[in-house]
Amino acid sequence: MELDRRSFLRRCGILVAATASGNIGLDVFTPLGRSALAAALPGAGPLPTGTPILVLIDLQGGNDAVNMLINPSDPWYYDIARGHGNISIKQSTILPLAGTAYGLHPSLTWLASRWANNGDLAFVQGSGENVKQEFSHFAASYYRNVADFSGSEGRGWLGRYNDIVGPGSPFASVSLNGVHPALIGAQTPVLTIADVASFSFGVDYRWRTGFLGAWQAMGAGGGSAGGSMLAAATQNIADSFATQAAVVKTNNPTYNSTFAPGLGRQLAQAAMLIQAGFPSQTYVAATSGYDTHGSEAWNHADLLKKLDDALKAFFAIINAGPRANDVFVLVTSEFGRQQTANASAGCDHGQAGVNIVLGGGVSGRMYGQAPLTDPAHRLNDALVPTVDFRSVYATALNRLARDAGTGATVLGQPFADLGIFSGPQVPAGGGTPPPASTTTTTVPGGSTTTTTRPAETTTTTTTKPPASTTTTMPGGTTTTTMRK
Repeated sequence: MELDRRSFLRRCGILVAATASGNIGLDVFTPLGRSALAAALPGAGPLPTGTPILVLIDLQGGNDAVNMLINPSDPWYYDIARGHGNISIKQSTILPLAGTAYGLHPSLTWLASRWANNGDLAFVQGSGENVKQEFSHFAASYYRNVADFSGSEGRGWLGRYNDIVGPGSPFASVSLNGVHPALIGAQTPVLTIADVASFSFGVDYRWRTGFLGAWQAMGAGGGSAGGSMLAAATQNIADSFATQAAVVKTNNPTYNSTFAPGLGRQLAQAAMLIQAGFPSQTYVAATSGYDTHGSEAWNHADLLKKLDDALKAFFAIINAGPRANDVFVLVTSEFGRQQTANASAGCDHGQAGVNIVLGGGVSGRMYGQAPLTDPAHRLNDALVPTVDFRSVYATALNRLARDAGTGATVLGQPFADLGIFSGPQVPAGGGTPPPASTTTTTVPGGSTTTTTRPAETTTTTTTKPPASTTTTMPGGTTTTTMRK
């Protein structure tokens, strides 16, 4: 017998309720219960001002961090045979980051301005994983979203956090583009909101424990609310309308008209909810297209411009409101890309990347260590991570809870706090950098590069006559470059 979507969902235990503003999909296996809902509804008060709020932006596909945060003094960046070559960014167009040897892709004009004027923009260099060294999107995304390498963890890193601070709360997390795996918990559902006027309220069953048991209980008339599937469904419908009413109250039609489609529209919903005091600390937006195996020059420029525009519109609202000191954004991707451009004018899957952290409480500067870029220190042409990405997560979790031990509790083991929210007096790092080493490499064209790598300092001297410049980098690193 042919099944339509509504019949399929009904048989799977998902109830579809039609409302004036659209359909609500409810997971009837995990009824919220009045106690959890009552604790989180606006009647209990909005999220108090001063509570940290995270907006995670997932750049899906593997962002080319080398072409986003650019070191024009790196001789291997412009190299044709073993570098970005023809897809590298022309030096004259790079947007400088004052006080560093780095610059930004020319599409990131607002971020460059933010660096110059606000002091709350941080870049974590060399972020990645050295446990599995995965080049697969699927495996890398799994490890990145769960922040666990056992292979048995089904909960996302933010879902585990919400299981601690808001178990059962329908408002604990907001996913702005489908159910994001990072938010999935054992006790806490994920509220998915594409538009505050209509949302779906559900959890991806593939990530839930107990799904099979609930499925089997359907045949015996069982369920999780009073032994009755009907009772569970009835309870969820009642809760959903109360939840929907709370969300719809946050609607501000002008926001959607001022944000661009795609990522911009997702951040518009986050801005509405945050400004209304919606009781969630964790929001996740996701945008795809960063798998730039070919034609990267145009594609990546367009993607970064959309990111820049969305951040500009979002912070224009946040900074004008009472949450300016509360909201911070973390930009991440499953991995970076390889150092050598491929024959399709793109780059294949890499390893080390760069995280952007921006907003309330951020002490703006460079964190971590830039990976060594010479071919002798690459892994299958990929840059080797120097900062465990779980240190970035631990830093964010400690900020969310305002407790230095939360990262270790959620992630199951301690990882270094990078000090992004407490300033440069906290040692940056978080990973195990490559051992101290000195290498001498002949660069095509006759240049010679000598690199010394102690635990915390990198000194690179490149000779390419006749002009010479010397730049002091954060953390005391000095780069001297002589080029034609």
